[in-house]
Amino acid sequence: MPHREREPAMYADYLREMFPELDPVVDDLFLLEAHQIAQLPARAPREELGIVLYAHPQLARFLATRYPQIEPFLAEILEGRKVGDVTRAEDAVVWQLADLIVYQRAPALYDEKVPRLWSRAALEEAEPLEGKVVIDSGAGTGQVSFAVAPIVATVFAVEPVATLRAHITTKARDMGLANVFVLDGVLDAIPLPEDSVDILLTRNAIGWDLTAELVEIERVVRPGGIALHLAGMPYPAEEGAPHHALLLADGYQERPYEDGGVQNRKYYKQIQGIT
Repeated sequence: MPHREREPAMYADYLREMFPELDPVVDDLFLLEAHQIAQLPARAPREELGIVLYAHPQLARFLATRYPQIEPFLAEILEGRKVGDVTRAEDAVVWQLADLIVYQRAPALYDEKVPRLWSRAALEEAEPLEGKVVIDSGAGTGQVSFAVAPIVATVFAVEPVATLRAHITTKARDMGLANVFVLDGVLDAIPLPEDSVDILLTRNAIGWDLTAELVEIERVVRPGGIALHLAGMPYPAEEGAPHHALLLADGYQERPYEDGGVQNRKYYKQIQGIT
């Protein structure tokens, strides 16, 4: 779900429409994991978050304990803070972060509500998948993993959110897929050895720390293997599109794929190996 190209208010409205039955509350923020808390400076509405944390100091303590690096940001938004419209602020914060909350509370709801507009053909077009060892990094609820599992030898679903890992594990078992292996990790720290996979795939899951991610991709994908990223954004890229120039400079090619009747872009690269 690519939030990074939407205005904050628009994205909150999008999530309200997508998950009307979610009914998120402030206590749901206690479910956030460290890497999700790290997103708050970029994701949460600052004014409203300051009001919420002033009204709920125990939440501020939790966030700082779970992810100590966020303490300067919390101190900044709480400095000189006074009581505001707490109900309105809570509503704004939890809906802006509702995608993180639904990952924690209801992965199956995400699968039910978010359509898979891309097809396996979008992945296979660049490289045949039959018999390959594949990483699905930022696996989420496992949509890419389950799309390719019937034809690949092995798929490693790499996902940092514990509830999503549990969802993938249960669903793979229920589907009788013995070749899906779920790992705790992120794209810039994949728990696999060097040159261990043929293909690395992402869907809307690249760019949190792109420089480090590109190095890690080169490490885990064998020489001659493929990295393929479904960006979920329009093709061709507009001038100044996030990460576009850096990906091209790193040797990726921009290509289109069909996504809900429109042309979106993906990035493709054959890995040469670390020299």
